[in-house]
Amino acid sequence: MTRKKILTAALALIGLILILVWTQGGFHSKVPGGTTSPAGKAASGLKTIKAETGHTGGEVTVSGAIVSRETAKVASRLLGYVVELNVEAGDTVKKGQALLRIDAKDMAEREDQARAALESARADLVKTRNDYERYKLLFEKESVAKKDYDDALARYEVAQAAEKRAAAALEEAKTQLSYAVVTAPFDGIVATREVNVGDLATPGKELLSIYMPGALELVAAVGEQYAPYLRSGTPVTISIPSAKFEQASTIREVVPQREEKTRTITVKAPLSEHSGLSPGLYGTLTFKTVESVVVLIPSEAVQTVGQLESVKVLEDGVVKIRHVKTGRKLSDGKVEIISGLNPGEEVVVK
Repeated sequence: MTRKKILTAALALIGLILILVWTQGGFHSKVPGGTTSPAGKAASGLKTIKAETGHTGGEVTVSGAIVSRETAKVASRLLGYVVELNVEAGDTVKKGQALLRIDAKDMAEREDQARAALESARADLVKTRNDYERYKLLFEKESVAKKDYDDALARYEVAQAAEKRAAAALEEAKTQLSYAVVTAPFDGIVATREVNVGDLATPGKELLSIYMPGALELVAAVGEQYAPYLRSGTPVTISIPSAKFEQASTIREVVPQREEKTRTITVKAPLSEHSGLSPGLYGTLTFKTVESVVVLIPSEAVQTVGQLESVKVLEDGVVKIRHVKTGRKLSDGKVEIISGLNPGEEVVVK
């Protein structure tokens, strides 16, 4: 009885293995690697084109963003509430233009006190100077003791020092009061406004940022493998899709420090002034590496499903599917085929 059960289980296992082999195509004829021929379609009515070889300039395109070489983060030097705001983001400003004003009543009172102190010091200086000159004449005539003369001279010198301190205190108060009006450091455009009327401004806290529109450039991270092709003066093409702007430029700077995590280097290329450009916009930077011979076909002939790319190839009058790997897309609508297709093979376009 036990032997019969073992035999039955073995037959069942063999049957299961045969079914698995059959489902995996083990009893079907093999199709050459890289191709499939599901239906053996006839080629009638199909438009085909032969895969051709072409020369590429080794163009590489990377993403970047616009920044300004000249950007100022405007902050307050005083602690106080904003009582007046004269600009908005996007406004054009001139150097020295008043951007906002901070409540500075305390500073104004301090200036008044310093002015009053200076007037008092000057009055005391006049009195002590007159006393000194009188004692000097009397001392020269030997009408007063030398001690009286020395005391008058000391009071005069003390008054002189007090007048200088009072004048310096007034200048400091005036300077502090001038900080209540925040002005533009240069001609530019307000990029951001981080403050509203009624907000408390504190020393060092950013209130506005201003940039020079004539100092814009595209900053991009490029794989370190392209470092040999990048140096100051290398020709590049910059494209800003959102502004429909394209420009030929040259690299201004290649930052020598590599990014350890991304293994990239940073390059900077200047942009000419244009009304549609501003910091933060997305852009691309294209440069050339080395010329190479590649297989090219129209990009519309490539079908993509997930990460799989394929083309339809005409072989002996039958359409077959060929898996391929694409590379760079060229400006004339063609795409580079890295593997899976040979020059001269007919590819179905439509």
